[in-house]
Amino acid sequence: MSKPAPNVDVAFEIRPLDAPFGAEIFGLDTATPLDDQTLQSIRRAFEEHHLLVFRDQVLQPDEQVAFTEQFGELELFPEADKTKDAPKIYHVANVSTTGELLGAKHVQSIYQQVNARWHTDSSYRPIPSLGSVMYGVEVLPDDAEGGETEFANMFAAYEGLADGMKHTLEPLYMVHYYEFGRRLYRELPPVSHEEKSLVPPVCHPVVRVHPDRSYRRSLFITTNAGNEIGGMDLGAGQALHRELAEHVSAPAFRVTHRWRRNDLVMWDNRCLLHRAAGYDMDRYRRVFRRTTLAGSGPVLGPFSNAIRDRQPR
Repeated sequence: MSKPAPNVDVAFEIRPLDAPFGAEIFGLDTATPLDDQTLQSIRRAFEEHHLLVFRDQVLQPDEQVAFTEQFGELELFPEADKTKDAPKIYHVANVSTTGELLGAKHVQSIYQQVNARWHTDSSYRPIPSLGSVMYGVEVLPDDAEGGETEFANMFAAYEGLADGMKHTLEPLYMVHYYEFGRRLYRELPPVSHEEKSLVPPVCHPVVRVHPDRSYRRSLFITTNAGNEIGGMDLGAGQALHRELAEHVSAPAFRVTHRWRRNDLVMWDNRCLLHRAAGYDMDRYRRVFRRTTLAGSGPVLGPFSNAIRDRQPR
């Protein structure tokens, strides 16, 4: 089968959200390849706005994979969490791949409840994800409560810290581990030996430095993959983690996306956290399809060799 012709000379609009960050994109068909000029425009918008919402898209799974691959290599999913459609596609839903509503007590739905905690995708890997692309297959009715995805800007969260706290956080690392999410819910199966070998615990700097953005700094924590801070005793580290989790939840740092059917949402995992808002899983169907851009290197902190003595003071 021949590949679709690329979008050429397509008029589309990038409209910033009336919010602290994010933009909507209108008039672009993501099911067909992007020409070079359009691709560069979307890349610039992604860097500037961190969160992009493409409205009214009609995408098959292979088309979503093809769209995402224009921005880089995709992550594969070796984790045995029973939510995968294919190695490159993550099935984010309380509905089975055969269309059955599973309900809140089903294991697959409980996996989704782990996502109701602040996180960035794949933080438990040595090289976390660069970004994620998620497509709204089935969404909650307009009058239903919950089901949104909240995003929090970690550049703004870091900048909102007191100078003393910034200094305290500089040398610290957070321990991220895949098993943590399983421990939150006893109903979930234990992590297998194979999974532990594939995704062992990792440490990432609490303060992330971005060389490609003029060495700008952001916070890098999650609440679904750990609560321990390296360099501190357990109790003090967990207390600091709770304080930071509360800090990043401030409304000034957040954007809430209310899903419409056929929304395609793309976000930057390097500088945004996200979480799913709770909803009645026994009543409403919520089906999303996610593809994930692989990161290109480890998380760098103020004392990483690649950063130390190279960043402006």
